[in-house]
Amino acid sequence: MSDFLTFMAAPAAACLIFSGVFTYFGCHVLKREIIFVDIALAQLAALGIMIAEIFHQDHGDWETWGFSLLTMLAGAIFFAYTRRLIHRIPQEAVIGIVYVVGASVALLIASKSAHGAEHLRNILNGSILWMTWPRVMILLGMVLVIAVPHWIYRDRFWKVSDQYRQTNGKDPSYILWDFLFYLSLGLIIVISVKTAGVFLIFTFLIVPAVVGALFSTKFISQFVIGSLVSGLTSLVGLVVSFNLDLPTGATLVCCFGLVFLVGILLSKSDPLIEN
Repeated sequence: MSDFLTFMAAPAAACLIFSGVFTYFGCHVLKREIIFVDIALAQLAALGIMIAEIFHQDHGDWETWGFSLLTMLAGAIFFAYTRRLIHRIPQEAVIGIVYVVGASVALLIASKSAHGAEHLRNILNGSILWMTWPRVMILLGMVLVIAVPHWIYRDRFWKVSDQYRQTNGKDPSYILWDFLFYLSLGLIIVISVKTAGVFLIFTFLIVPAVVGALFSTKFISQFVIGSLVSGLTSLVGLVVSFNLDLPTGATLVCCFGLVFLVGILLSKSDPLIEN
């Protein structure tokens, strides 16, 4: 038990933070039907890390985070801008194009670096075991900073998500709120992607929100159910990974996949909690 606490305490704390913040954003993402936006933003953040590799920056320093922030910011601006075309082309098409181009550019950069392929693989899979208490504090601080405007303007953020397909995509105010949503999600991803990895971030964002949506149509209920499921699943995944000596990120993703399957089997055609 003492060994588990020594190695897994900080990762467990990070997983609990991820459970709350990514479930919140996941509920918004599901409502907007832009499921792969986080994996696209995560890929852009990873691209920034690969660009930093060209300049031989250490992967834990502030300069690397700066490169990652710039590439993510470019994606947030682009996604908000292309929202005005939502009635002509699906936003998911734009997100998919950005993801595949970002991934391809990262592969090209990796091909020119001695350790590029290894770095790229680590960014995709992540290693939550790299999470240290200083990183947990930085993550928690970023979450608290982002939580303040999202709480103050919660009705506005939800209105934009709830009416995402009906509102006028050319309205500058909606474009601005879209940008703020992508920016806040992207900031969490930039802080998380090096340790959590692209795949695990996507899992934390989508699976708990989907499970919550299986049992409720109310946003707050989806958030509470998803957060509880996410926190419990991630802690179980860490225990399984530690005891069976399995790769932590892959173990967590598989545990979430199992929970998703159980949720599908237990869910009924009508949600238990309705508006």
